[in-house]
Amino acid sequence: MKGPEALGDGLRGLVNPVTLMLVGLVVLVGVIPFVAALALYQMHDRAERDEAVADARRTATLLLRSFEQSIAPVDLLLLNIASTYDASASPVQVHTMLRSFNLPPAVLQVTITDKAGMLIASSLPTDGMEQKDLSGREYMRAYLGREAVHAGLSIGKPVLGLLSKKWGIPLARPLVDAEGRFAGVAVASYAISDFIDFYKQLRTEDDMLIALVGRDGIVRARAARATSFGEDVSASRAFRQTIANGAVVYDEVSVFDGVARVGYAVASTKYPILVTVAHSLAAVEQRSKEFRAAIWSTAIGLSVALFIVALLAGRYLKLQKKLKANEVQALARQREANVLEAISRVPGVAVMHVTEAGASEVGTAADPTLSPLVRRYLASGRFRNLVRGLKEPQLRDEHLSDGTSELEVEMVVAPLQDIDRAASPGQGGDMVVFAVDRTQRRMEENKLYQMSKLASLGEVATGLAHEINQPLGVIRLAASNALTGLKVGLPPDHLAGKLDRIIQQTVRMSRIIDHMRIFGRKSEEQLQPSQPTQAVEGALQVVGAHFRLDEIEVNTMSEPHLPDVLCRQDQLEQVIINLLQNARDAINERRAALGEHFAGRIAVRVAGEARIGAPEQVLIEVADNGGGIPEEVVERIFQPFFTTKPPGKGTGLGLSVSFGIIRDHGGSLSVRNGSEGAIFSIRLPARLAAPALIGASAEIVQG
Repeated sequence: MKGPEALGDGLRGLVNPVTLMLVGLVVLVGVIPFVAALALYQMHDRAERDEAVADARRTATLLLRSFEQSIAPVDLLLLNIASTYDASASPVQVHTMLRSFNLPPAVLQVTITDKAGMLIASSLPTDGMEQKDLSGREYMRAYLGREAVHAGLSIGKPVLGLLSKKWGIPLARPLVDAEGRFAGVAVASYAISDFIDFYKQLRTEDDMLIALVGRDGIVRARAARATSFGEDVSASRAFRQTIANGAVVYDEVSVFDGVARVGYAVASTKYPILVTVAHSLAAVEQRSKEFRAAIWSTAIGLSVALFIVALLAGRYLKLQKKLKANEVQALARQREANVLEAISRVPGVAVMHVTEAGASEVGTAADPTLSPLVRRYLASGRFRNLVRGLKEPQLRDEHLSDGTSELEVEMVVAPLQDIDRAASPGQGGDMVVFAVDRTQRRMEENKLYQMSKLASLGEVATGLAHEINQPLGVIRLAASNALTGLKVGLPPDHLAGKLDRIIQQTVRMSRIIDHMRIFGRKSEEQLQPSQPTQAVEGALQVVGAHFRLDEIEVNTMSEPHLPDVLCRQDQLEQVIINLLQNARDAINERRAALGEHFAGRIAVRVAGEARIGAPEQVLIEVADNGGGIPEEVVERIFQPFFTTKPPGKGTGLGLSVSFGIIRDHGGSLSVRNGSEGAIFSIRLPARLAAPALIGASAEIVQG
C-alpha cells in the first residue's frame, strides 16, 4: 500500500506544466465555439423579436390609417346631418332625408334621436317611426341632461341594433337647435364584421392578434385564433402606456387566451381609438429553431477541427525540437535511427536519406505512392538548387505528380551536419528528409472552408430574411387585392395584373434562394475558369441586404473585358464576403465612436494588372472608411485566431481561412492602410497567363 508521500509524488507527476497546457488548450478549443454559438443565437433571437415588432408596427400603422380612412366618410356624413338637421321636421321628413343619403356599404343604419333619447327616424327601409327608447345607449348617456355638449365624434361600445338586429359600432355626433342647445344625436352603426373579416385575412399565423380598442378600454373588434369583441382591456399595461404615450411596444401575455405575444400598439390622433398588432412569441421563437440547429452543429464541427489542429501543432513542435538538437551521442543516434525506421512505417510518411549520390529510403516504405514521388523530386535539379547552402532545417510544401497520382506533401529538410559534424556546412552534405502526405489534411481544410461559409450564412440570416420578406409583403398585398377584386367583380385584367406581380416576386425570391443553395454547397475539387466580377456579384447577393440594413453604401467598379481566373468560385466568394464583413464591422465601430451621422462607404474594384517579368494578374480590392488597422498588428492580421474585435464578435478565422484560400489558388492576399481605412488586395493569375505554382507565398504589405 502506497503512503501519502508516494501518492503526492504521483499527483505532482500528473500535474505538470505540459499537462496543464494541454488540458487548458482542450478546454479552450471546446468552450470558445460554444460560447460564440450561444452569443450568436441570442443575437439572432433578439433580431427575430425586433423584426416581429417592426412588422407589427408597420401593420398597426397601416391598419390605423385604414380605419381613419374608413371612418372619415361616415364622420363627414354625420357632420352633414348635424349641419342640416331641422329640429322642427317631422319623423317622416327625417326618415326621407336619411334615405336620401348614399351610405357606405359597411354602415348598417343611421338613426336620429331627440334630446330625451327617443327614436325619431332611421335610414332602414321600414319607416322606423315606432317609439323606441334609446336613452340607455352609451352614446346617449354621454349627452343626456346637458345643454352644452362636445361636438366631436364618439365611438361607442359594440351594441346589437334594436332595428337592424346586427352588431355594430355606434359612431355618434350631437345635434343642436337654432339656439345652440342639445337637440338629439345622429348615430351611424358601423358593422363590426367588416373589421373582423378584414383582420382575419391579414393574420399570418394562428395566434397572431389584431385588435381595435376604444380609449375606454373596450375592444371594438378582435381577431386572434378566435374572433370576438366587447372585452375590457383597460387594466392591460400596454393599453395604459399607449393611452399615455400614443404608441408603445406590446410585450405581454393575453388575459383572454393566455398567449404570450410581442408587437406594437398605436393610438389615433383623430379619433378615440387605438390599434394593436402582436405576433405569438412561440411563432417568433419557432423561426430560430433551424438557425439554432445550424449554429450548434457548426460549433461542434469547429471544435473538432480546432482540436485536430491543436494536436497537429503539438506533433509539429515536437518534431522541430528534435531537429534542433546540436549534440547527439552515439546511443542517441542509434535511437534516432530506430525512430526514423518506425516513422517510415507510418502510412502517409516517407523518410529519405539524401547524399550526393542520390536519395534512399530509411526503413521499409509503408506508402507505395508517396515514396516514388518523393524520390523523384529529391533527384531533381530544382531540389538541389533549393537546398544549396542549407544550414538549418527547412519546412516546405510541395505538389508532387507523376501524371497519374498527385499529392500535397509537407517536407522537413534537415542537414545532418547539425547532428553529425563530419560534413562542412553549406557544401551540400548529407540530409534527411521527412515527407508527410498532407492530402487528407487538405480535405479537412476544405471542410473548414465549408464551415466558414455556413457561419457567414448564419451571420447574414437577418439581412436575407429582410430581403425575402419584401417580396413576401408584395405577394400578400397583391393576393389580397386580387381577392378583393374577385369579390367585387372587377374585370379579369385586374386579376391578371396581380397574378403577374406575384409571379415576378416569386422569381425574385427564387434567384436569392438558388444562389444561397449554390453558395452553401461543398466546393468543387478542381479549379474552374470564372469571371472575377461574378464572384463579387455573388458575394453581394449573399450579404447585400445586411449592408442596406446597416445603411452602408457599397460601390463596385470593374474594368471591361477582364480575363478569367482559375478558381473555385464559391471559395473566392467566401473570401470577398469575409473582407466585406470585416469592413462593415470596422465602419460600425467607427460610427459608434463618431455618431449615427457617419456615412459608411465600401468600394470594391476589379481590374487587370500587368507586372514586368510576371504573368498578367487580376486585382480585386476592397476598401472601406472604417479608420484602418493599427500599425502594430498589421503583420499579425492573417494569423489564425488573431482578431482585433471585442470578445464574442469574431473567432479570428475569417482572414486566416481567406489567406489560405487565395494562397491555394496561386495568388496573394495583402493589406495596407489608405487615407480613410483598410484596403485589402486579392491578386490572382489570369487564365491566359502561365499558371502560378500552387502554394505560392502570400504577402502582407504595410501601409
